[in-house]
Amino acid sequence: MSEESDVFAQVGIGAIIVFIGMLLAVTSSAYVMLNQLERLAQSTEKTVHVATNEAHTQIIFVGGWIDDDFDDYLFMVEYQSLGKEVITSEVGFVLWCEHNDVINRRYGYLGDDLLSAPDRTTIWPVGDDPEDGIPETLESGNRYFIIADGGRGGGNAGTGGNICGPEFIHQNGISAYYSIYLPNGGHMTQELKITTYGVGESVT
Repeated sequence: MSEESDVFAQVGIGAIIVFIGMLLAVTSSAYVMLNQLERLAQSTEKTVHVATNEAHTQIIFVGGWIDDDFDDYLFMVEYQSLGKEVITSEVGFVLWCEHNDVINRRYGYLGDDLLSAPDRTTIWPVGDDPEDGIPETLESGNRYFIIADGGRGGGNAGTGGNICGPEFIHQNGISAYYSIYLPNGGHMTQELKITTYGVGESVT
């Protein structure tokens, strides 16, 4: 009686072993890929959330007026954010104008004292009294009055000169520009023009 080897059965068992190995490899790879995909999705969602918050953090210019018959402006602004407050003393400003090919500027922070402002308060919530002092933070949805010191002549803030005030830009027929810079990158710039000069008149 002759003994025959079952070659086909051995090939079948080997194929099954290879097939099972491939299934395990694919399953393992799929798990790793799904895990990484989930992490990427979470990271992307967080990035989009942060970017959305930053994009919606802004200062809106509501109105402006001549505050006195010398060198001050009075502005009303609204702070808008998706629940994010900023520290007032970290919010910067620049007031600048160009005259006779010379750019003059004043700069500082909204938390700085100002001698010509009521009780030296440069910013306060609409409806509050300046005597209450400068708020520590700007709250989303609130409107604020801001006193900005311009000037009547030329010079920079660093040299003690006064510049770009209502009387100065009106007499010279020029525009001034007022910018507010938030600590996280948002900013607002408003062009200041005066058509009718007088205390309480609008600055557009």
